[in-house]
Amino acid sequence: MSLLRRLATILAIALGMSAVSAEVPRAALIHNARVFDGTGAPAVVEDVLIVGDSIVAVGRNLKRPHATRVIDARGMTLIPGLHDLHTHLRAPAFDAPDDLGKAYAAYLLAGVTTVNDYSLSGEMLSPIRDMTKPGGIAAPHIEMAVRIGVPGGHGTEFGWGDFFTMQVSTPRSAHLAMRQALAYRPDVIKVFADGWRYGRDPDLNSINEDTLAAIVADAHAAGIPVITHTVTLKQAKIAAMAGVDSVGHGVGDAPVDAELIDLMKRNHTAYIATLATFEPQENRTFLPAEYASLRPAERAREDARMAKPLAPIQPYDSKRWAIMQDNIRALKAAGIRIAIGTDAGIEGTYHGSSTIREIRWLTMLGFTPAEALVAATSTSAGIIGTERQEGTIKPGMRADLVLIAGKPDENIADLYNVRHVWVAGREQDLIALRKLADGAAPTPMPVAKMPGPIDTGARSDGRTDLDTLPVESTEAGTDHSRLFYVRPTDPRAGKKLFLTARMGARAQPFAQLIVPLTKGAVTLADASGFTGVAFDARGSGRYSLAFDSYGRQPDDWFHASFDADETGREVRVPFSALQGSGAFDPKVLRALLIRLHGDPGATTWLEIGNLRFYR
Repeated sequence: MSLLRRLATILAIALGMSAVSAEVPRAALIHNARVFDGTGAPAVVEDVLIVGDSIVAVGRNLKRPHATRVIDARGMTLIPGLHDLHTHLRAPAFDAPDDLGKAYAAYLLAGVTTVNDYSLSGEMLSPIRDMTKPGGIAAPHIEMAVRIGVPGGHGTEFGWGDFFTMQVSTPRSAHLAMRQALAYRPDVIKVFADGWRYGRDPDLNSINEDTLAAIVADAHAAGIPVITHTVTLKQAKIAAMAGVDSVGHGVGDAPVDAELIDLMKRNHTAYIATLATFEPQENRTFLPAEYASLRPAERAREDARMAKPLAPIQPYDSKRWAIMQDNIRALKAAGIRIAIGTDAGIEGTYHGSSTIREIRWLTMLGFTPAEALVAATSTSAGIIGTERQEGTIKPGMRADLVLIAGKPDENIADLYNVRHVWVAGREQDLIALRKLADGAAPTPMPVAKMPGPIDTGARSDGRTDLDTLPVESTEAGTDHSRLFYVRPTDPRAGKKLFLTARMGARAQPFAQLIVPLTKGAVTLADASGFTGVAFDARGSGRYSLAFDSYGRQPDDWFHASFDADETGREVRVPFSALQGSGAFDPKVLRALLIRLHGDPGATTWLEIGNLRFYR
């Protein structure tokens, strides 16, 4: 029986169909490639056959099913798809609106087929999974994280709200938070375990071992890895004792010692250094191929920097950078697993190209090019628990593959010469992805036509009429405001939302309720059939509202002020009354924000109900 017929029969049995009616899966043969399989073994010239989403055969002179596409790979090297285990995909790394599609494209263009995204809340996971399914927005495999931190710790100081970084301080609170987190089916748990601010800012709070161990126990029971934000020797030891899968960022305050190495070996804790974001940018230079791979806005940013006199590197940055490099050398010598992560999205750490830069940095710190590729493929897959699906080239593995012009296992700079990329057997259109990444227009997103009701209190589960979850946010700072809201169940309350806020210490503090118009405010809402937004309001002061509009930064969102007193009244805000630059577009909305203002330290309140678009 032919290979194709066997595959069709297996597929038919799996789907309960006859072999005759089974659809023939797509197939591709990569012919005469130097195959570097990700295990560290030397590259060998072979064929690789892809059928459907999997590698089905590796060897010489493979027979291929009928209608198989053949790629002549002579002189090129086939490697497993690269990984980046620390990204923030909603942050563009320079002054621009968020654009997930462009971030995804940048990784695919660099041959990165799996990324960990740490810029998400639980509500965002489902819509992102839906929009990146085959046939949707082109994307690498996205291992999506739920974030957990400690009160007053890193990750809580940006004003994004407790829903974005869940806060725990005891094992009991950790177990409660994990029950909430696991309900979203995250792929990874990100824990902000370390509050050291690199010697330049006041330190924040750090997690204790018992609380972190409780998170790890619940995550591992669910088969989910835990990766921490860890930047000090002390907290790295706590992370290893708690059994985390990897520390992230790396130790930058002191040399690693024998105690930490022993703990990491004993508890199988790996290391993701994110060198690309800690490398001083003041004197950073680029290889010609690396510079060419940057997006136009990234090149413009770098050109502007290089046109100025060389800025001095701050002493704390210089010291930390030297320590981090020495620690990579020491951990490699000790046999600790070291993987690839960049913290891309942070200013100047560009999506996609920074992953290759991180791999190159390993080769400058004692790794051979082949060892650095292993770190970026099979080692990274092993840390996130996907090594049975990806990270190596062999039959049965998912077909995440990159074809490189050159020999990156001998010359790591050849990684910039990406010619073909497959994600789960689907070849990516690199020309279209480059056009998308370089273009000024935002990536087209799924759009939902809005009905009139937004939140009328019709549901009893705390969600809106649109099946979205209202969440809170505030101004930035460790002393930020706090917002609480409830929906009384007493019918006499009229199914209203009651908001109360304690204003923070900074000048002009605020607290706001974010009402997503689509789940997680990821995809778009089209309210073009309406004239404006209306709601019933009762309060004691002046408030404001704004629309989160796709393609605009928060400071440029359209907004309006409104008053409310204790007697209550209907508030109507026509779209024509919204203030902002340019023309308001009701077809690209993501959320409605209702903001409470007050003096520092003051307590304010607002009651709203029957929130709706009106014609």
